[in-house]
Amino acid sequence: MTLNLKTNRGFTLIELVVVIVILGILAATAAPKFINIKSDAVIANLNALEGSIKSANQLVYSKSIVQGELIGEGVIALGTLNIDTFYGTLKADSQNVVNAIDASFTVVSSPTDSFTTNWGIYKVPNAGVQIFPNGYDISSGCLLYYIEADADNSAFYSQTTNGC
Repeated sequence: MTLNLKTNRGFTLIELVVVIVILGILAATAAPKFINIKSDAVIANLNALEGSIKSANQLVYSKSIVQGELIGEGVIALGTLNIDTFYGTLKADSQNVVNAIDASFTVVSSPTDSFTTNWGIYKVPNAGVQIFPNGYDISSGCLLYYIEADADNSAFYSQTTNGC
């Protein structure tokens, strides 16, 4: 029995390289559509920021109890800073929140202002504060919203991440 080598030929090296290059191009164009790392990172940062504000609020509330500042507006000393409170919780004022969590914020005067720090914070007139990451503005829908407590309930935290 004789073996004919011409009919039992495999792939050449060039053919294999061409197939690998084509698969690499397809993977490079398809992978970003399935893996949105930046969005996941921004959402994780918003979650961490919300946790930081909640922790600061627990500390502020504890100190408010000790100092008897649970009714209406008050002021407590947190380290070397004075923190404004409202019914024992962190008052939703831009600079007040920045002081309480000691983070890198830019207090903006307009919800569409640009800034160079990690976070922008905007005081909503007659409401709370909105905190949004660098590269986004409030209209993007990627933000953390905080409203201090009133006499009947606790502080309110809300995240909007659909624009991240």
